[in-house]
Amino acid sequence: MMIMTRSELDAYASWMFPLLFELEKNLDISGYDSYERRVFGFVGERLLDIYLDAQEKEYIEVPFVFEEKQNWLKKGGAFLLRKITGGKNGK
Repeated sequence: MMIMTRSELDAYASWMFPLLFELEKNLDISGYDSYERRVFGFVGERLLDIYLDAQEKEYIEVPFVFEEKQNWLKKGGAFLLRKITGGKNGK
């Protein structure tokens, strides 16, 4: 999540989306499972840090707070299953 002015968001989006569209043209995801198809979102998340550093933008990172109760055993089990099966969500 990020909080920024409209003009800053527009500048970021104008920089990021052409990169993601180029990646989409050059990456065949036809053999990817539903989790792996989220690759564009994952890359977009990484690009935010690159953009902020390249533009020398100041930012503050705030700890994430879960509003709902988390089942850490279930989450941990799913995480381990993805690691054991190579990130395929156990499929």
